Order: sequence, then C-alpha cells, then structure tokens
Amino acid sequence: MRGSGSDAAKRSLGQNFLIDPNLQRKIVDELEAGPGDVVLEVGPGHGELSEHLVAAVHRLVLIEKDAKLAAALAARWADRPKVHVIEGDALELDLGAAREPGHDLLILSNVPYNVTSPLLFAFLAVRPPPRRIVVMVQREVADRIVAEPGSKTYGALSVGVQAVARAELRFAVGRQVFRPRPDVDSAVLRIDPDPASAVGVDAPRLRDVTRALFSRRRKQLQKILRTAPELGPVADPDSLLAALGLDPRARPETLSPREIVALSERLRDIG
Repeated sequence: MRGSGSDAAKRSLGQNFLIDPNLQRKIVDELEAGPGDVVLEVGPGHGELSEHLVAAVHRLVLIEKDAKLAAALAARWADRPKVHVIEGDALELDLGAAREPGHDLLILSNVPYNVTSPLLFAFLAVRPPPRRIVVMVQREVADRIVAEPGSKTYGALSVGVQAVARAELRFAVGRQVFRPRPDVDSAVLRIDPDPASAVGVDAPRLRDVTRALFSRRRKQLQKILRTAPELGPVADPDSLLAALGLDPRARPETLSPREIVALSERLRDIG
C-alpha cells in the first residue's frame, strides 16, 4: 500500500495508491505528531501523507524502495532541509538511525501486504521504541493483530505485537479508495509500544515459541512441550507449567500474551 498518485503502480512492490484526500488526513491525524517529533514514513509513494507532516514536525524521514518515486520526493522537497529521503528497503536499513536526541520518534506506513509481518516487527524492534506506530494493513491482518485470546483469529502475530505494545484498530478502509484497486479491504492500526515490555522481552525467541505453539494450537500445552523438538523437548512440562500458574491441559489459543512471554522466558532459561 502506498500514497496516491497517477504513476502506474508496481505490483512487485505491493503498490496501491491511496486517492482519498480526507482519508489521507485522517490517517496522519492518528499519528498525533507535533513540532518536537521526528516522523519516519516507510513507503511514502508520491508523498500525499507526507505533505501533511512536512511543516508540522521537527524532521521527516522518508524511506522509499522505488527509485523513481524516491527521486521525485527528493526533488519535491529539495528546499526543505528537515525532509530526508532515503531510497532503500526498510527491512535492510537501521530504522533507529532516524531518531534524534531529545525528540520522540513516530512511524507511519501504508504497509505493502506482502511484507506486513516483517515490517511490523522491524518497527517494534527499534530501540528505544517509537512513541507511536500508525500503519494501514490488510483488514484480516489487522483483525489478527488485535485479536483476544480464545478467538479464532488469535495467534502468533497477535502475541508478537501485543506482548510489547498496545494495538488498536482505529477504522476500516474500503478497497475502492485505492488505485489500482486491491482485492481486499484494509484497516488502520494505532500501535503504542510499551518501553518496559520491550526491554524485558526476547522478541526473536518469543516468535519462535509462539510459532511452535500455534502450529499445534489445538493440542494441550503439556503434550506440546513433551513432543515439540523446537522447544526442547521439556523433561517435566507439568512442573514447569505449574510454576508459571498454567494449566497443563490448556491450549495455546487460551493463553494471554503475557503468559506466553513468561513461558518463552522459562523455556529460554532451561534451554
């Protein structure tokens, strides 16, 4: 997903241009950026979201993978020293380098559907964490991110995000406001990282554990710990789970993000 514009979209980059000006402003408003903030926008496209931020923030850093679009953005704001355009792949860059001492960092992105999870985790991996992340993603993915334990959509992605941040689905976005029109609807998420949680969570380890658990989501925890090679296996799963206050007969889909974090940390300690 990208900003609006008339140039042909590159499907290989997941480009679908947002053409509704009112929606563009509504998305930017979710960021609540001010004159003391540094905003990192990933995938600005033609810069329609960026336009609302150029004069409103301390510094605007734009990362654009499409060389032609990046050049056009640089030319457009060549007389604005506080706008910095980087041509490159956000997944291969140090996103934390956008930060400036004394200024909060915020991240904005109309996320290409084909790299949604990697980009989200890259945003959440920035240290210190950004104050806020606002992203537009596929509606089904948004539902998974904010899903509660016990629901059909609750899974590894829900845990990975909610373990380190508060995620809220702010509003839905229909496919008709994009050109070319995608095959699915979208939604805007506001994600507020929790610095305390981020410090205490081994995110890569947590993702490994959640993938192992939810690939066996209908099995009991005690059986998973006994048989899953990527988790150990654990010699005495009942005692381990009891120490964490978890029912050995419980299934992964019933555990809260914090309970899964505690289990992940315990498994790491005995591994």
